[in-house]
Amino acid sequence: MNTTIWRYCAVGFGMFMMGVAVSVSAQQQADPSPVVLPGHHYDLPATLITAAQIEAHKKSMIAADNDDVPMNMVKAGGGSDKHQVGVSVVNRKKGQKNPNYAVHDDVAEVYYVVEGKGHMKVGGKISDWKRRPVSAGNGRGSAGTTAVGARDVTIAKGDVLIIPAGTPHKWEDAEEFTSYVVVRIDPARTVARAVVHALPPHLLRNAAH
Repeated sequence: MNTTIWRYCAVGFGMFMMGVAVSVSAQQQADPSPVVLPGHHYDLPATLITAAQIEAHKKSMIAADNDDVPMNMVKAGGGSDKHQVGVSVVNRKKGQKNPNYAVHDDVAEVYYVVEGKGHMKVGGKISDWKRRPVSAGNGRGSAGTTAVGARDVTIAKGDVLIIPAGTPHKWEDAEEFTSYVVVRIDPARTVARAVVHALPPHLLRNAAH
């Protein structure tokens, strides 16, 4: 009797596994995953911006007394022609302060500190919000002088700070000359594509793509 039961169990399990296999096979045939997704980019070139280019860009900004100048803006790929990524350099003089918070509607930022040390305020809710003109570097946004609940953040050489779109942020003070690279993520293409700026001709080779 036990032998008969085991035979029935074995037959039942075998039929169950065959059903699972048939179901999986049918699902794979009905909904195959393509290697190349429709409407996506697979041919965009990589862009290299070297340390030498960043240093040259920083020095040219110092000479021209500029504090935020784009280096390049390229397509980010994926399934949209609007997605783009920009790289800028920002310099802050020792003791430099900014009375205003900035809020970018669409553009997120990633800071990488190349040298120096400074203090920022990030987050909170701006109590005196007002629209500002569209920025060539970070698109549409707002400004204000007070953000309730903002927290103090110190950034120094080697640090990375991520500021999502919509997050208030303000440069509070520079303890010493501070320079940082800003990577701007622009999914809605609100920022005009920037051209490489103020680099010597022999350094343009990799940044021009």
